[in-house]
Amino acid sequence: MSTDVGRLLGLVAPERRRVALAVLLQILTVLAGVGLMGTSAWLISRAALHPSIAVLQVAIVGVRFFGISRGVLRYLERLVSHDVTLRLLARLRVQVYRALEPLAPARLVELRSGDLLGRVLEDVGSLEGLYVRLLGPSLSALVVAVVVGIVLLPLGTGLAVTAVTGLGVAGLVVSGLVAHLGRTAGRRVVESRADLGARLTDGVQGVAEILAFGAEESHAARVANRGRTLVAEQDRLARTSALGGSLVGLAADLSVVAVLVLAIPAVRDGGLDGVNLAVAALLTLAAFESMAALPAAWRELGTTGTAARRLFEVLDTPPAVKEPTPRGRPGGDGSDRGEERPAGREDLLLEARDLSFSYPGAGRPALEGIDIRLRPGQRLAVVGASGSGKSTLAHLLLRFWDVPAGSLWIRGRDVRSLSTDAVRGEIAFAAQRTHLFTGTLRDNLLLAKPGASEEEIEQVVAATRLEGLVSRLPQGLDTWIGEQGLRLSGGERRRLALGRALLRPASILLLDEPTAHLDAVTERQVLDEIVRAGEGRATLLITHRLVGLEPFDEVLVLERGRVRERGRARDLASRGGPFARMLALQRARGALGDEAFRIDSPDAG
Repeated sequence: MSTDVGRLLGLVAPERRRVALAVLLQILTVLAGVGLMGTSAWLISRAALHPSIAVLQVAIVGVRFFGISRGVLRYLERLVSHDVTLRLLARLRVQVYRALEPLAPARLVELRSGDLLGRVLEDVGSLEGLYVRLLGPSLSALVVAVVVGIVLLPLGTGLAVTAVTGLGVAGLVVSGLVAHLGRTAGRRVVESRADLGARLTDGVQGVAEILAFGAEESHAARVANRGRTLVAEQDRLARTSALGGSLVGLAADLSVVAVLVLAIPAVRDGGLDGVNLAVAALLTLAAFESMAALPAAWRELGTTGTAARRLFEVLDTPPAVKEPTPRGRPGGDGSDRGEERPAGREDLLLEARDLSFSYPGAGRPALEGIDIRLRPGQRLAVVGASGSGKSTLAHLLLRFWDVPAGSLWIRGRDVRSLSTDAVRGEIAFAAQRTHLFTGTLRDNLLLAKPGASEEEIEQVVAATRLEGLVSRLPQGLDTWIGEQGLRLSGGERRRLALGRALLRPASILLLDEPTAHLDAVTERQVLDEIVRAGEGRATLLITHRLVGLEPFDEVLVLERGRVRERGRARDLASRGGPFARMLALQRARGALGDEAFRIDSPDAG
């Protein structure tokens, strides 16, 4: 945990000037309070002896100076310290997002969405106490203890040692005890809060399913149970903080009593001016202001350390895909060997050669020996049952996972020698599980091409058969579609995702199950538009439905990650192989229209 906190403190470096100014203002604020108390004590004690007003004039000015400066310094300290804290938290949030972006989706599959959200929001927010309530006050307390010791030293070595010892006990022993007692509770608070946030997020996202299956009471009970656990741990932390505050107050009282025990005999023996008796006692008491905030701050050390550990678990996770080095492929020597376009393949946009891939820990390859070649205007369909490797192929093309060197090429260059942004810039992708953002229809379409004209948007709306939806909505394209497109049906969400892909200016159109949830008529119309939109660019269609494949130049049939058949759809339908069997099965289930591959072969069904 100390290592994680040390790494967090390292983030202060870019803002070190502001941090130094905030700490300086905290120190000056506390010293102004100590000065106000000490000067006031001297002034009142001295005034009781009825001296000339000239003797008291400097002290009167000092009281005014310390009183006014304390208020001004406190305001400036709050302003600067919160400004630097917000800057540091903003920097950390950006750093966390930049670390998350290359991890998606391969390295984030094991994290629940609510837990990931909690790390970005709650855990980063927990670090506020590190900078505002721990770093500055701890340094301020140290400086104040030294200054008070120096000021009291001329009044007596015993007085100075006693006051500093009391401050040390409050600042080190009590704070250390509170940190120790709060470590376990702080860790459990972060973990319970993360689990509660994940459960709440899952419940909100799956509320329709929860209601449909009558599981609302059991889900509410689990959330309530986790909430009670969180409250119990927070209560334990609060009691720890209260204990620390009480011990600091006790240390302050005992220190003042000890100073008086030493000072009173010194006054009686003439070794100490009686006026300075009150000064020594009240200076010591005022110095404990700097110690009062430490128990609450050090109580949060367990929370801060656990939040830091959870954040650095994300920051330290290596991406599944290695970006190329400036001089060549990852781990290469900077040469371009193997990156030149092969002879006779000058017009290839996409080529896969003996592409094989296995997921970490998997018992068998997800893909094995895949060969693909796509030229501009060429259409390729990849079909197969669920689990055959179709979506894995799409994810490899998009560089969500790394591939062996020399197995996947775009425009004649090994994808490992290209940045992920360069690879994805060549591909317009409509995912099987698409994400719609909480915004308008127009916002979600413009994600693919922010500068798209109104005419281009209208063409895409027409191509995806969304005109009826747009005409029904109260504000048309500017209608808010809700969380993840909640106001849209499954087919409408799929067509909107397809519209984004069609709008994106890319050379390769990659579509993963684009016609799922569509009726037969709309499916045919959308497939016709896909064929039309693919003119001039390569189209790769991934689907399990054998509909509308006649215009495709080639169809690949995948089984257990291997290509079992390839050729034109009508030719495959007459061979009696895997494609024909899939076709017969889908016909028997009434999943295809009668016009799909109407041939006389009995194998075709």
